Amino acid sequence: MVATLRTGLPPSSSECPEAARKPYVVISSVPLDLPGLTGEGTIAPHAVFRVIQGYRYFGSYGITNIVGGADGQACELRNAVRGPAGKGDYSFGDLGVLKAFAPDEKVAPAKAFDTLGQAAKYVDESSEFANVQRMLMSLEIKN
Repeated sequence: MVATLRTGLPPSSSECPEAARKPYVVISSVPLDLPGLTGEGTIAPHAVFRVIQGYRYFGSYGITNIVGGADGQACELRNAVRGPAGKGDYSFGDLGVLKAFAPDEKVAPAKAFDTLGQAAKYVDESSEFANVQRMLMSLEIKN
């Protein structure tokens, strides 16, 4: 499985205490044309590949219109787009939520890298990522 499309998801908000925040980096961000999905508290939709730092660098791709976290720090990064009122949220990506995994947790389908450079190389040089990005960019939401 490369990516899963989920629709009608309930909005979520989670507490993120400062001590639990981990550094994250947006490696790739490409604007998406998804009309009607820029609402209050959101940004324009993008297809993204983001990496969060834990005992390794964990990466995930998907679509989002939700800011990851303040000052490059977050507890989790949601691959979700806030949908119109009454329609629910959309998720299209390899994971619904990316976090810094613990050493004993199952990481897949998240990507794991030893360095940020490896993550950037995956985005810049991988045919897998190029194909996934094309797929994410092809999403159309009909009303």
